[in-house]
Amino acid sequence: MRLFRNLKIPMPPPSKPGQINHELLDRFTLAHFGIGVGYALLGAPFWLALLLAILWELVENPFKVYASFLFPNATADTLRNSLGDTVAVCAGWLLMQQIHSYF
Repeated sequence: MRLFRNLKIPMPPPSKPGQINHELLDRFTLAHFGIGVGYALLGAPFWLALLLAILWELVENPFKVYASFLFPNATADTLRNSLGDTVAVCAGWLLMQQIHSYF
């Protein structure tokens, strides 16, 4: 992302079309959804779940440079993919709140 290049923050290699971390949805979308469910189960308010999701997306790419061994695919997330991950966290939180309201 251009913001990180201007700030001179190191970035991992960019993901390319067809690779993980490039499209809106990928194999890690379900994991982000599960994190949203977990936030709801822990009682986190929606604004906190959203804030944590956004903060993670901001630090994830630079973190991949220093701890690439922790990531199955350490390429940089595209903006599109970061948006999909954030929406997935929110969707997981919202679904859990709907389920919780029935019980």
